[in-house]
Amino acid sequence: MRNLTKKAVTKLSVFIPLTIILMTIFSLPLMGLPPLGDLLFPGNGVWKVPGELPAAERLNIPGLRGEVTVIRDEWGIPHIYASYEEDLFFAQGYCHAQDRLFQMDMTRRQVRGKLSEVLGKDLLTVDKFMLAIGMEDWAIKTDELFRKMHNNGTLEFYSSFERYIDGINYYIGSHEDVKPLEYHLMGFEPTEWSTIDTLCLVQEMARQMSWNYNDLDRYTTLLALNNINLTYYNELFGLTLPYQIPIIPDYGEFPESPMKAGFELNPSFALKTEIQNFLDNVQKIDSEKTLMENQKDQIIGSNNWVVNGTLSNTGAPILCNDMHLGWMMPGVWYEQHLRAEDTGFHVYGFIIPGMPGVAVGHNERVGWGFTNTGYDVLDWYYYNTDGPNQYIYNGTSTAYTEKSYSINVKGQESVEFNVRHTVHGPVLSDLRDFGLPKSLGDIVLAPKWTANGYFFNVLAGNGFDRAENREDFDEASKDWTLLAQNIVYADVDGNIAIRPTGKVPIRDDSKIPMGHFGNGTLPYNGSNGEGEWIGYIPFEDLPNSLNPNQKYLASANQIVAGPEYNSYFLQNEYADGYRARRINELLMNAADGSISVESMKTVQNDVNSTAARAFIPELIEVIYASYGPTPPTIINNVLTELESWQFVMDKEKAAPTIYRKWRDYFQDFTFNDEKETYNFTARTRIVVLEYLMKEDKSSHWFNNVSTPLKIETRNEIMMLALDATIDWLEKYYGSEDPSTWRWGDLHQLYFPSLTGLDPLSKGPYEADGEGYTINPAWVNIDNGVGIARGGASERLIIDFSNLNNSLSVIPSGQRGLSNSKHYSDQLEQLFLQGKYHYQYFTNTLYNFPTSSIESQLFFFPIGG
Repeated sequence: MRNLTKKAVTKLSVFIPLTIILMTIFSLPLMGLPPLGDLLFPGNGVWKVPGELPAAERLNIPGLRGEVTVIRDEWGIPHIYASYEEDLFFAQGYCHAQDRLFQMDMTRRQVRGKLSEVLGKDLLTVDKFMLAIGMEDWAIKTDELFRKMHNNGTLEFYSSFERYIDGINYYIGSHEDVKPLEYHLMGFEPTEWSTIDTLCLVQEMARQMSWNYNDLDRYTTLLALNNINLTYYNELFGLTLPYQIPIIPDYGEFPESPMKAGFELNPSFALKTEIQNFLDNVQKIDSEKTLMENQKDQIIGSNNWVVNGTLSNTGAPILCNDMHLGWMMPGVWYEQHLRAEDTGFHVYGFIIPGMPGVAVGHNERVGWGFTNTGYDVLDWYYYNTDGPNQYIYNGTSTAYTEKSYSINVKGQESVEFNVRHTVHGPVLSDLRDFGLPKSLGDIVLAPKWTANGYFFNVLAGNGFDRAENREDFDEASKDWTLLAQNIVYADVDGNIAIRPTGKVPIRDDSKIPMGHFGNGTLPYNGSNGEGEWIGYIPFEDLPNSLNPNQKYLASANQIVAGPEYNSYFLQNEYADGYRARRINELLMNAADGSISVESMKTVQNDVNSTAARAFIPELIEVIYASYGPTPPTIINNVLTELESWQFVMDKEKAAPTIYRKWRDYFQDFTFNDEKETYNFTARTRIVVLEYLMKEDKSSHWFNNVSTPLKIETRNEIMMLALDATIDWLEKYYGSEDPSTWRWGDLHQLYFPSLTGLDPLSKGPYEADGEGYTINPAWVNIDNGVGIARGGASERLIIDFSNLNNSLSVIPSGQRGLSNSKHYSDQLEQLFLQGKYHYQYFTNTLYNFPTSSIESQLFFFPIGG
């Protein structure tokens, strides 16, 4: 009995503290999350999360004109069939909210400065900055314009737009007690959606694609290098990068040698410290840090190409697109199939959830895809101040205009703040306004950006969805104002085309000083009236190509047009061009009639590195020049890996590991001594390193300026990089056998949850590829395992001989619900394996394959 009592007391001594701990955990918020008791108590929290969709469901909807049927296929993709188009858009909005509500909500909150409202004061700086750059303001103004156009009868589509919004709000209103898990975890409720919210999503895509600090980066680098030799700046950042293959083939070819800018710098043109302080501190804002990292790593990019019927094995064009963005769970894109009987509206493709229609895809006659142009659509201006309330503009003291904002903050009173504006845009240089401790003193900085104006992309997308031929598509493209894109095109009539489209400013550079490149390359002195925008490049004058003699068109963010396009200035930034080299190589060498949908799948998943092919043969040659025919054992073993390698970035191979680590050291040993000595931080391009290695072998860049008593050569730097590579890899892998240095051990993919919670994220996965392969995945391996967080955000292949043979895939799943089988099924079962799914485009409501129907949702009008 005594022993039983002792055991009972022992159990209680454990149970009582554990009970107290559990009661505390279940009653108090943890790490910003609501009490776990609220989350886990039956009838609350996780018990009210949407589950899988029923096999069949009927909804009676007030205001519906006719019946709508939504068939979900085996991947959860909705195929929406409606008698009336306005009902079709209602159902699309309902499906978007049903699958991606939390994602939609958080994106609009970021643009509209409403993250602090649900996540607390830590997000105040982001909210302030987002409101300051004007995205919400111009979404509101554009919506007001749309309403005026609709009311005077010049914007018919707005009715369908509003019905799409109605569908979202019907879902929200009818599911108040059943919300995605994230709402329970973060303790807030979804609110009504609006047309302004949708337009804010367009603005966010514009921010990701075109908001940047490139002018300021170039400026600080220019001033740093001017202290030694201005030629150095020319060598690194000349007007045209080497080895570029223009997107548009109609304007000539560039020589292999890069085109250089020749100028002398005016010594008075100097604000390096102030601007560098701004750049250093703006990165403390989470949204800007992420954006700048993505741009540095070239995550934001894309591939698209099209071949004509002569090259294809079907006699009809084949169009391919994969847009490169940051990965997340759920993915950026939502896939759907839309069909309305009354207007014949019939389209399949991808859209940002929260937006109506299809952004990228095809209808019954035409198809299209996007890559980012890199058009320069943002300029920075600096001004002298004239007291606290005025600044000097074009020689005249000018009063700031101001806009006031109020931000609701969770757990405290709302925060009021003002944004000052110059004639060009919001003043962003006094970071104290955003909760950071830095100011530029007597200098203010303000950007002018095409997103701070009316924008019509939603109308362009509607026009794309309805286009029947190239003429229709071109007409719709005139409304594609933001997000300047290389829009590749094909149609069932056999035409192929590409048009880099968007609103591009024309600048008045008549007042710039000696040493300023003009064309928005460097910041302008607004106090002197420099760099005013005097218009936009006419649509008809943008470079474009229709049915070229080469039988194909391809873009991978390389330079848009060749040297014979001299009408206007287009871009300061574009990709190094390695993806473009490989795509062009595969297409230009294809025999007539040889290209198929299957071969296009292979191309989209290609991981043969043209960058490796450019560097490794040179390295092998230098190794033999250094050691002769009998190098040391470890060097010989490295050569064994490299000489047998075909430049495929295979995760199972060691050669990719050696190449990438050596390339990083070679780049660092070539440029970092100058960066440290002369204090500049701008990213150096490996294509410039390739050019120096091949064409300028005695370049001063190979000399280490920190060792003044010795002059290093190209070969020495290449071999020093190889020695460092071998040392690092031997230590990291714990092996002196190069064959054990697997690329997959260092190169891995990760798909983070929108919440940042690891249990809702996917990966890491070992993977093939690198940042410069057609199938890209950039990693930093300075400290070990590199985690790629961006790459192809969708893949699309359109077969114009049989649209039902078209293929697509996304790197997540259709639904944003982590408890759904469609949260990550396409990622795990298709995308990571290089596979695709069919689209069922020509299947109707009456002949959809029964075996592919997972669920059906029936909308009926009240009384139906």
